[in-house]
Amino acid sequence: MTQEEVRGRIEAFVADFHTSWQRSGTSPGMFAFDPRVFEGWANELAALVASHGTPGMRTGQEGALSSTPAHQPDAEQITGIEVDGDTATARSVMHAAGNQTSYYKYRLLRGGDGWRISHLAAFLDPPGKPLIDPAAAEALLLGATPEAALPDLPPHLELDFPGLFTASRVVAPFGNPAQLEVVHLGELTCASGVLAVLDLGFVDARFAPLARRITPGTYAVDVATVAEMTVAVRLRLSDAPAVSWHPAEFTDGAQGVGVDAGNVAILDAGSLVGCQAQHIEELFQEQAALLVGTPGTMFGLAGEVVDAAVVSSGYGDGMYPCYWGVAADGSPASLVVDFRVLAEDILRTSRVPFQPGAVSTPELAGLDLQISTDGGSFVISSRGERITGLRVLAPDGELLMDGDQLGTFVTGGRSSKTWNPDAPPPPGAVLEVTQYLGYRHI
Repeated sequence: MTQEEVRGRIEAFVADFHTSWQRSGTSPGMFAFDPRVFEGWANELAALVASHGTPGMRTGQEGALSSTPAHQPDAEQITGIEVDGDTATARSVMHAAGNQTSYYKYRLLRGGDGWRISHLAAFLDPPGKPLIDPAAAEALLLGATPEAALPDLPPHLELDFPGLFTASRVVAPFGNPAQLEVVHLGELTCASGVLAVLDLGFVDARFAPLARRITPGTYAVDVATVAEMTVAVRLRLSDAPAVSWHPAEFTDGAQGVGVDAGNVAILDAGSLVGCQAQHIEELFQEQAALLVGTPGTMFGLAGEVVDAAVVSSGYGDGMYPCYWGVAADGSPASLVVDFRVLAEDILRTSRVPFQPGAVSTPELAGLDLQISTDGGSFVISSRGERITGLRVLAPDGELLMDGDQLGTFVTGGRSSKTWNPDAPPPPGAVLEVTQYLGYRHI
C-alpha cells in the first residue's frame, strides 16, 4: 500500500506538470523573450511544488521553458520504488518520441498530509552505467607517471602566483578597487596519486587526467576571489616554495581545462573512474547548488573520504590554464588553475602592405595569414586563435576596414573574414594585425 501511495504521488505530479506545460505554451524561442510567458511558467511551477512537493523543492525546470515537456504521463514509466520508514526513493524513465531518453530520481518524505516530493533529479545516463569501463580506467590511470615531462613556460607570460594568493591585496580588475580574499576550503585526499582537473558538469569516458602523478596523500585547497569572482584555485602539495612554474599537461597533451558549465573541479582520478555516470551527474547538480554564494565546496566522490573540490570558474565558460609550481628539489609544490581574472593580455600590433598573397613577415610567422581576392571582395584568412584584431588603413591612416565589424567563418582550423569594399583600397594601404602573445598578472 505504501509503495502505491508513493507511485500515486509521482504519477499525479507528472500529470499536473504536463498540464501546466500545456497551459504555458511552448518556448518563445532562442532570440525572443516575453516576460509574461516566463512569469506564468514560474507561477505554474510554484503551484506544482505547493501541491506535490516539500517547501523549497525544485523541479529542475526553473528559469527555462523547453519546447517539449520534461514529464509526460504517456511516456514516463516508474521503474522502481524503495521505502525506508518515512523516506522513499523512486526512479523513472521517459522515452518520448523524437527526444533523448531521460532518467529521473525522486526522493519523497512522508508527513501529516502523506507523501511529498523533496528532491527531483534528471539524468542523461541510466542507473548502473559506469562512468568508464574498468579496463579503460586502469589504462587511463597508468597514463599518468611521476616522471611525466614538465614543459617550459611559453614566452610572453609574466606570472605572479604568490600575488594571486596574497590576502587583502587591493586590486581593481573591473575598475573598482577591491581586496583579494583567500579562503582555505579544506583538505583533499588523493589516494591514487592521479589528479583530474575538469568541468564536473561534463565528465565522460573521454576525460584525461594530469600527466604528472603526485605522491598519494592529503593536501590543502585554497581559493582566491575578488568581488565574488574566483581568481584562482590552488592545491598545496608541500610547504616548499615554488622556484619555477610549468604548464600542467594532461595525458592527452592539453595544457588547460575546458569549461562549459561554469565550474572547475580538482579531484582524485582514481576515485572518479570507479563511479557510476549517473552518480557524477547527481554530484554535479548538488555541488552546483551549493556553489551559489560560496567560494567553493569539498566533497567525497564515493564515500566519507573528501577527495574532490569544486569552484566557480572565473568569467564562466572557456579554457583556463593549469600550472605546476615546482620546488628546488624538482618535486611539485603546488597545482594552480588560473582563471585569468587578475590578468591583462600581452598584444603585438604589426603592419604589412595590403596585397593578395601569403603574409610571411617574421612577426606574423605561424599564423599562416593570407589575403585572397574573390571578384571585388578580399578574404583574409589565418590559422589558430591568436589574432585579436584586423584593420585595413589607407596611407594617410584613414580606417578602411575594421575586422570587428565583419563576420568570421571557421573551417578546417582556419578563420576567415570577407571584406566587400565599395572601392579597391588605394596603393600603399596596409593591413594592421593585432595578435595575442600571452598575458601578465596584475
